[in-house]
Amino acid sequence: MKLPIDLHFLRRPFDRRSPPGSAPGTATKPDDEVSSQITVTAYGPNEFVEQQIDDPEQIREYLGKHDVTWIHVHGLGDTAKLGSLAHMFELHPLVYEDILHPHQRAKAEEYGDYAFLVVRMVELEPRLDTRQISMVVGENYVLSIEEDCPHDRLEPIRLRLRKAVGRIRQLGADYLAYALMDSVIDHYFPVVETFGDRLDQIDDPLAAGYTTDLIPEIQRISSDLLTIRRNLLPHREAIRNMMSGAVPRFSDNTTVFLRDADDHTSQLLDAIDAYRQICSDMRDFHFALTSQRANEVTKTLTIIATVFIPLSFIAGVYGMNFENMPWQQMKDGYVYLWLLMTLVAFAFIGWFYARGWFKG
Repeated sequence: MKLPIDLHFLRRPFDRRSPPGSAPGTATKPDDEVSSQITVTAYGPNEFVEQQIDDPEQIREYLGKHDVTWIHVHGLGDTAKLGSLAHMFELHPLVYEDILHPHQRAKAEEYGDYAFLVVRMVELEPRLDTRQISMVVGENYVLSIEEDCPHDRLEPIRLRLRKAVGRIRQLGADYLAYALMDSVIDHYFPVVETFGDRLDQIDDPLAAGYTTDLIPEIQRISSDLLTIRRNLLPHREAIRNMMSGAVPRFSDNTTVFLRDADDHTSQLLDAIDAYRQICSDMRDFHFALTSQRANEVTKTLTIIATVFIPLSFIAGVYGMNFENMPWQQMKDGYVYLWLLMTLVAFAFIGWFYARGWFKG
């Protein structure tokens, strides 16, 4: 029974871009990235403005005039715009390098006037992949820069801002950064659950003995889960780093909510570890089932060989060309010989049956 495989094994390769030995802070132009699109969302408890702009200098019209200004950049292809933003917000060269080289692990760092966060958004379609979202969190602004991505995973945050759902418009920029990070982490849940559903679909055919076509898929699922875990685990480290006070940009009020994000991350890691253990158990079950089948075949061949060994011996003895051999001159010697061979065969079969070799 062959099940369709809808989880792609191929993933985007690791690409550091900057040559080995380059000076720290060296930023190179990303390949195959779309042109950068800038969206500004400025808000307060009683105000909300959302505008897509082309010139980064227009951002100055919003900074300081609203409680919080969220500048979101989609795509890394326009280095001129990104360079203008780096100059406007006085980003450290290492921060600018990490933004343009989206192979960073999740982290949280303090740079004096702002905090720098990196989170990785998981995607399952068209293939398993993670996309980097970099965030610069200042006193009253959040600058988020996202790789080109086929899906807008931050739209739920925009909807909450537009409709003033919850307390997001009541709190500051640090809470917005938390909300963005929490949205990224929450999007891991449906992806991990997809792998759990696939394992459930595999379990029954595997138990029925259809293992040949399933083992490669189990291996792919285990490998994909390891990839997700490798990208998710640093988020917990970053969140706990923020909770410990190492990134003072986040207030005590926001730290309380970070505990929830930390709990979600732990739940995901536990689920991934459980699913990977299931994959390991399925592989062990396959090997045990294969070994059992081999033992059954070996046992059958052993029974057949053991039954025919004495018969072959008797046939070999009476096949020798000696003149004076028992039963050769008897009228019914041939019949007696067959009766002897049949008796020996049934004696061995009865002995094997008494020892339980025919059970199962």
